Amino acid sequence: MSSSIAALLQAAQQHFRAGRYDSAEPLLHEILAIDAAQGDALEGLAYVAAHRRDAALAADYFDRALAALPPSPERFANAAAAHRAAGRHARAIDLLARLLELAPRSVDALLAAGRSYSELGQYEQALDVLTRARALNPRAWQIPYNIGRTLGLLGRFDDEIAQYRQAIELKPDSAAAYVNLGVALRDQRRFDEALRAFKKALQIAPNDAGARTNRAQTNLLLGEYEHGWREYEWRWLDGGQQPEFGERPWLGEVPLDGKTLLVHSEQGFGDTLQFVRYVPWLAATGARIVLRVQDPLLPLLKGFPGTDRVIGASEDVPPFDHHCPLMSLPHALGAHRHPIPAEPYLQADDLLRERWRQRLAGARPPVRVGIAWSGSRTHVNDRARSMALADWAPLFDAGASFVSLVKEVREGDQATLANTAHIAEAAGGLQTFADTAALIAELDLVICVDTAVAHLAGALGKPVWVLLPYMPDWRWLLDRSDSAWYPSARLFRQPARGDWTSVISEVRAALESFLAPA
Repeated sequence: MSSSIAALLQAAQQHFRAGRYDSAEPLLHEILAIDAAQGDALEGLAYVAAHRRDAALAADYFDRALAALPPSPERFANAAAAHRAAGRHARAIDLLARLLELAPRSVDALLAAGRSYSELGQYEQALDVLTRARALNPRAWQIPYNIGRTLGLLGRFDDEIAQYRQAIELKPDSAAAYVNLGVALRDQRRFDEALRAFKKALQIAPNDAGARTNRAQTNLLLGEYEHGWREYEWRWLDGGQQPEFGERPWLGEVPLDGKTLLVHSEQGFGDTLQFVRYVPWLAATGARIVLRVQDPLLPLLKGFPGTDRVIGASEDVPPFDHHCPLMSLPHALGAHRHPIPAEPYLQADDLLRERWRQRLAGARPPVRVGIAWSGSRTHVNDRARSMALADWAPLFDAGASFVSLVKEVREGDQATLANTAHIAEAAGGLQTFADTAALIAELDLVICVDTAVAHLAGALGKPVWVLLPYMPDWRWLLDRSDSAWYPSARLFRQPARGDWTSVISEVRAALESFLAPA
């Protein structure tokens, strides 16, 4: 190592010890300008990137450093952690395997590998490495905790609960184990037990955001809106996030007369479509309302009632006095004291409707039914809510013309779609939600799983049948066939977890009645 590199490294290390990462960074780049393969500098830049939470860049630097430095368990662990944070779980598993060659009794490495295998959907492999970890340290509460998570993903729900209880026996003050136990109990509809588990978690850790958010969602599912909306504000801390426009949103505590309020989307398209209904209530506050929505929703929501301006997420945000996320409006407005505003509140564009009318003209049979059997793959509950198109086959000879409302057809559904009579493919004409709204307006009925299509059809007042998993999202409540949010909706629920066959059979019978001559 040259004296100049050594001096630069020493100076960078002094900055690291003082926590001055920004000051260390240019020195490390200066070293790489002299020697692009200098391992200590590459490793230092990995730490800088990790400090800035740029996991992908940190992972890249760690990989380059590993090629230049002697292998060690610590280096493999740090690199694997960066890859896991960046979502590169296959690479993380490779690095952890190399770590285990050097340190075969590393329980931490086995735990990390188990979590990455689970992220990849390789649940049996996850159980294998977690079982190895338990053999090395049967008293580590994290092991049954992670085994429980994996068993839940495998659908072994009673075993999942048993593992969380074992984790609690090993560590009675584990709020995380109580939170997961509560979620697992809720998913089995054991609501009283679930709420007790969340309460116990909060006795241990009063500010545990996971416990508060999951308790809020449970109360919302049970129709306990006052408590649910209030505690749902903890969602911002569940995962360490904050609202995009500042950590203190407007929640109704200060007058808005003469002020500008930025109301902004925060989650999925369906969430925006569902909660935009509350924007007109803000008009009574005397505020100037700027509504910011996802770009694909902008053409549909332009000029929405109660707004002074509607902008897309890619546009510059004008100055504002206060901000409020859309899903905080029910709490901010005290919506629990009033009936849900459930009348149709969206309209399709007439010109776009005419285009679809011409395109659909002459369909035989004449009754047109829109279908959406799957939603976004990235949705947290996609495994439970989305279906394969082939599972809908019993519907397709009922005597209707079907129109696909799925914009991104999954590979496993493409052949079914191409080979099924009476299903028209419309994805090429669905550029924005304004296009989808216009198409839905020209249909007689929409049948869909719990995706944005359900909210769009309901907001338009179109008859919509929503197929729901055994444990539905909180907004659909429990054990009812109608929706408090959309009067035109009819809900079809799984009678048991995973039982779509019964749901499709019920929908088929309902469709025959819908198509029967009056």
